[in-house]
Amino acid sequence: MVKELIENSIDAGARHIYVNIVAGGKKRIEVRDDGSGIDPEDVPIIFERYTTSKIEDVDDLYSISTLGFRGEALSSIALVSKVTLETSTGDNGIRYIIEGGKEKSSEVINLPKGTRIVVENLFYNTPARRKFLKSDAYERNLAIDWVRRYALIYPDISFIVDADGENVFVTPGSGDLKEVSEVIFEKPVDPVYLEVSNPPISIRGLLDRGRLYPDRKREVLSINGRVIRSHILQKVVEDVVSKVIGDKGFPFIIMDLRLPANYIDVNIHPAKLEIKILEESKIYGEVYNVIHSTLMGREITYTEVMPKETVIPAVKDEEEVITYEQKALIPVTEEEKEDDIFPLEPLGQYLNTFIVCTSSKGIYLVDQHVAHERVLFDSFGEIRSLPQFLLEPKYVEVYNVPYELLELIVNNLNQIGFECDIGGPDSIVVRAIPSFLKNVDIDTALNDYLESKDLDINNLKREIACKSAVKLGDRLSLEEMRELLEKLSRVKNYRFCPHGRPIIIELIDRDSAFRKFGR
Repeated sequence: MVKELIENSIDAGARHIYVNIVAGGKKRIEVRDDGSGIDPEDVPIIFERYTTSKIEDVDDLYSISTLGFRGEALSSIALVSKVTLETSTGDNGIRYIIEGGKEKSSEVINLPKGTRIVVENLFYNTPARRKFLKSDAYERNLAIDWVRRYALIYPDISFIVDADGENVFVTPGSGDLKEVSEVIFEKPVDPVYLEVSNPPISIRGLLDRGRLYPDRKREVLSINGRVIRSHILQKVVEDVVSKVIGDKGFPFIIMDLRLPANYIDVNIHPAKLEIKILEESKIYGEVYNVIHSTLMGREITYTEVMPKETVIPAVKDEEEVITYEQKALIPVTEEEKEDDIFPLEPLGQYLNTFIVCTSSKGIYLVDQHVAHERVLFDSFGEIRSLPQFLLEPKYVEVYNVPYELLELIVNNLNQIGFECDIGGPDSIVVRAIPSFLKNVDIDTALNDYLESKDLDINNLKREIACKSAVKLGDRLSLEEMRELLEKLSRVKNYRFCPHGRPIIIELIDRDSAFRKFGR
């Protein structure tokens, strides 16, 4: 809710935004700004569902430049709370009160230009929904975290945040990202600015190349000023940092990637946390190279190697410009080449469990279940497309699990490509799954994960891969076998599954076959 309200303030051109949170926002949320204000005659309309001033026709949906646009937030908030709105465009202002979706009062008052909105008694009329709110401290920290992120992406806006009678932070609004980051976090060890403009792409931000940190809270990423959660962009950033600095922690990076509005689709996620990008591999290839060059202290130059709308950077010292996909390739040693048994051509199944296949090296048996398990396990570490959203959210029951453990599981699931939240005291709600998973038995996977007592994220990947893979006894077509073997050829450790069981055994090598027949 705080996120939606401060996004409205940013859209209004505010230079100062004040946020006050009481009892985690359950009792009171106040957001005040000095933006453009709202015309008095429009005030009752903005609390109606799907009303917005930010879209005039259908074509605007393809070039959205504002953070808000759906017209859902204020109407939804007003239905479950008491809302007091005070706003002025510089002339006469208005104070408007609405409670439970019903107008209570409206009066003309003198106000400075800007808007103040106060939300009180959240979910007072929906106790079932209020019951699922988390602790005051958790909700407070979640709200403050959203303000922190936007304060870092908009260093030219001064944010003041109070919570339960205490001041949390004040940012100067000077436009200096380093100053803001020192207020929000701590002083970076070796900060370097990201300032790149190569139309149609530009990148602005701050990166600490002096050290790594124990968690991801210092990774703040946005696209066109919208703070997002992108597993792909996050992995691009973490991979390039791990290559240069190391992989024993997470980077300190604040980055705003700017693209033309028609390059992105911001309407694919219910909470607008995900964005789909046109030609994303080229865009992320540029991000990778910009960060890599910055970390290495190289100057970035540009060459017209693509059409204007997809120019990617080149760096000095005659280093080859690489796309993100190319970066992931590992040189193959001569020893590995000699041991390479691929490509494998399937002949059929034995007992609907093993794939009988041949190559130029010999004849082999492949355990279809563990082969697929290995392929799925390794897919969690690859660049992924956006998660596929379920037609209906799925609730997974997990009984007698402490709340802190539920938070850990949800966080681990979100890190590996799921879209999850805590659904209640004994459940997790799954809204989207990684696109490469087709038949995941998430209930069994999560409960086996909990029973194992090993809550490492790799064990979660193992359980999900195991419960999603083809089973022993499943009949596969030749085309399905061929596709599985081709995917297996691309994984690094194709001989053993994530649990350590063998995937492939050699029935007979080529030379032995000739020798046994006296040839």
